[in-house]
Order: sequence, then structure tokens, then C-alpha cells
Amino acid sequence: MKIAFVSYEYPPDTAVGGIATYTLQIAQLMQQRGHQVEVFTGSNHRQGAVLEHNILVHRVRCQNRAAFVAAVAPVFAERHREAQFEVVESPEIGAESQGITALVPEVPLVVKLHTPTYLIRQVNYLPPTVGMQMRRVGGALRRGQVPSLLSRPDYDPETDPERAQTLKADLITTPSQALGQALTQTWQLDPDRIRVVPNPYLPTPDLLDIPVDTQTNRVTFIGRLEVRKGVLELAVAIPQILRHHPKTQFRFVGAAWPSPVPGLDMEQYLLQRLHRHRGQLEFTGAVPLTAIPPLLAETDICVFPSRWENFPGVCLEAMAAARGIVGSTAGGMVEMLDHGAVGRLVNPQNPQAIAAAMGELLHDPTLRMRLGHAARERILTRYNLATIGQLQEQIYREAIERHPQRQGHKTDIPAGVIANVPTPH
Repeated sequence: MKIAFVSYEYPPDTAVGGIATYTLQIAQLMQQRGHQVEVFTGSNHRQGAVLEHNILVHRVRCQNRAAFVAAVAPVFAERHREAQFEVVESPEIGAESQGITALVPEVPLVVKLHTPTYLIRQVNYLPPTVGMQMRRVGGALRRGQVPSLLSRPDYDPETDPERAQTLKADLITTPSQALGQALTQTWQLDPDRIRVVPNPYLPTPDLLDIPVDTQTNRVTFIGRLEVRKGVLELAVAIPQILRHHPKTQFRFVGAAWPSPVPGLDMEQYLLQRLHRHRGQLEFTGAVPLTAIPPLLAETDICVFPSRWENFPGVCLEAMAAARGIVGSTAGGMVEMLDHGAVGRLVNPQNPQAIAAAMGELLHDPTLRMRLGHAARERILTRYNLATIGQLQEQIYREAIERHPQRQGHKTDIPAGVIANVPTPH
């Protein structure tokens, strides 16, 4: 098959999140299975096509995701005239393929669900403090306006370009049943067009070589320090752990995003809130992927108490490293950890439950190691490249078969078809 992947995120220029890692791995997997694969992606400093690992990568110079949506369409259309792609895959975030489907409607489309912008914003939402409310009211009065209270932003699926583009897909894939079910309800997607396909994952030897029987007394959180990742609830749980396990060290690996307090990033906020325990807290900031295996080798337990996660790569890495894992029931980690058979699952809104799960694994190293070994085995058997590769090929073939025969080829993009797509924060 001739397969095109369209994704603003792609290493190294725009490796800003899990979509970049997924696109790289799935492109390499399909290329290794004998398909002709090309990638269309963004860059903030270069333009043109370069062969990388036998994959032709077309980089479109643009400053952000919204600019990429408009810029990539003519580049894709021109290349399609020569390559004649049989199927194209793109994420739902940013509705990045909407210009392409307008210019080249004859190419079947597969939309890969990651986590749409509206859901990220809802999960990251924090109710305003009294001080924020008062400043809002005071500002409105000074401008002669009627004051209104800050509230959760309304969401209208009918005006969401990400939903509109997903509805145009011949097939929709999701790595977790949880996200597929959520969007079936909110976006009213057709369940008949949704397929659950876990993301492929090839663990590095550095992860698989980490001994199962470590004794470091360290708990590690990996991910952006943001509300959605559950760091606020983890901050409540940490003092409870230290009362019973005072030698425990906590390491936070990831960039600090805004906190509930204006002017403080999340690292500053956590240090302020946990000032009595500063000696047992470590913040590394963002690190390259190559730094993750050594950090996991110094870890006994990984904790991911996210308020929502689709299919987090950090959990896959922790599983490959055979760590004890405390994951969230909100999203795909339920499926990844086999409903608790290879790790502990907790309600992310319950700090007491988070503390209890960490405490159980700290108190019982034998249990932690048994779960870690089972998690590593699950990675090798459930998410191996052969299994996922076959599933992906079935998806692309089915999308091609389901695609309606459309008349004509190149068409002009109607005015206004490239919507002002919000970029996730």
C-alpha cells in the first residue's frame, strides 16, 4: 500500500508530545512491513522533502498547528499527483487533514484519535478562586460592563472543526476503548466506523535490561506538570505516604505548566505546597527520551494519577521497565494495565486512594516486583509490532474498501474550509 501520514507533530522538529512518537513508530512499522510510506509534517525552520530511515518526510515550514493545516494541503495534493496515495491517516487534534480532504477527496481517510482539544481543556479546567472572581467583576465595572462570573467554558460539538473532520473519516481508530466510548457519546460518532487499535510500542533494550528487583525507595512521576496529569491530587497524597514511609523520595520528570496560582508554575506551586518535604522532592524538568531508562532504573514505583489519559507512552515505558505502576481509572490505562492485573488502578480524584496504592507497593516489594514482571510480559505479548502491524494493515484495507467512489480529482478549496482550529494547551 501507499500510505501517507499527516501530522504536525513529528521528530525532531515538532516532537512536542505523544502524537510525534506515535507517528514515527507507526510510519516505521508500516515501512518495515513493505509499504510505501511518506510523512507530511511541520517545522518552524525548514521546508522540503528528506529521506529519513527510508521514509520520505515532507516538512512544511509553519509557526504552529493552525498554520500547518492550511500549508500542508497544497503540498500533499502536489505530491499525490505523482505518488497516488491509497490511504491517508491523520490525528483528530487540529483537524489537520481538512484541507487535504477538500483538495484530494478521492484518497480514503483514517482519523486517529489521541485526545481532542475540547477534552484537554475540560480536564485542565480549574474553578476560579474568589480572588479571580472579584478581579473579573472589578475589571468589568471599571469598563462600564455588566460583570459575569468565570465558569467552565461552554462546548458546542456542532462548531468543533475537529469533530467535523473526524466525521468525514472512512474509519476512525482509537488506542483505547475509553476514548472511543467518550467520543461516541459527545461527538455522536458512528460506532460502526470506530476500531480499537493499540499504539505500537517497541521497548528499547535499555528498558528491558532494567532489573525487576530494585530497592530504591523512589516514586517517579513522568509527564507534564499540569492539572490534567493529576499532580494536584498527588501533592495531597505525598504527605500521607511520608507519614508511613518516611524514607521515600519523589521525583517529578517533566516540564512545569501553569499552576492554580497566577504567577507560579506547577513546580514552584508544588514546592510551596510541600515545603515541609522539600528534601524528599526532586524536579528534573523536561528530559530527552534517552534519559528515561536511567531514571526508571533508579525508580521502584511510577505513579500516573491523570484526570484523563488516552494511551500514555510513559505507562508503556514503565511497563517495559518492569516498574510497579499506580495508574488512573480515567482513560486507557485501565486497558493497558489489564484492569489491574499488572498494576494498581486508582480513582484520580481520590488522593487517599492514590496514597494507599503507593503505600501497598512500598510495603510489599514482592508484590511490586511480581506486578512489574507481569507488566513487562504484557508489553512484549500485547503490543508487539507484528500484532499491531497486522491490525493497522486491516484498518487501511478496510478504509480503502469503504471509501465511496467520488467523481473527479483535484478541486478548489471552498472559501472558509480551513477553520480556525484551536491548538491544545
